[in-house]
Amino acid sequence: MNPKNKFLVILSLFAAMAILTSKADVCANQPSQEAIEKWQQLSETQKAALRDKYQQWEGLSDKQKGLIRQKVKAYKALPPEEKARIRNNFARYQKISPEQKKALRAKYRRWQHLPIKQKQQIRKLHQKYQNLTPRQREALIKRYQRWKRLAPEQRQRVREALRRRNR
Repeated sequence: MNPKNKFLVILSLFAAMAILTSKADVCANQPSQEAIEKWQQLSETQKAALRDKYQQWEGLSDKQKGLIRQKVKAYKALPPEEKARIRNNFARYQKISPEQKKALRAKYRRWQHLPIKQKQQIRKLHQKYQNLTPRQREALIKRYQRWKRLAPEQRQRVREALRRRNR
């Protein structure tokens, strides 16, 4: 399985496991009566999707299964607002084009390889951005767009001027 498909399978399995563990007692050898009733309430399409996810699950290594179980356990411990945020992000991810998904996966791979200090700096800047008012965000975006239009040598001059000013 290529890395792109493996990522998608793991992502979808994570979502399926979160649903399954909230709907049924997956640790018991025999499903509970409640689990049976919930299974019977599912549409045939939902049952087929879960059967497909189960087959994908069976194809994963023990290490991959363990990682997914850890993530499901962590997900269950999250506050409801954080769970809602994750579900919304997942729904948005499902709606984007394959090209956008590919670009997003590439960005994620780059993120994974960044040094810890750089990740911390990015998180700090992101938090500062989140704290901006809509008007401040708009002004920042406009400044960034002007920056992008500068020629490389103009950008370098601006960087040097900022360094001198910040000494």
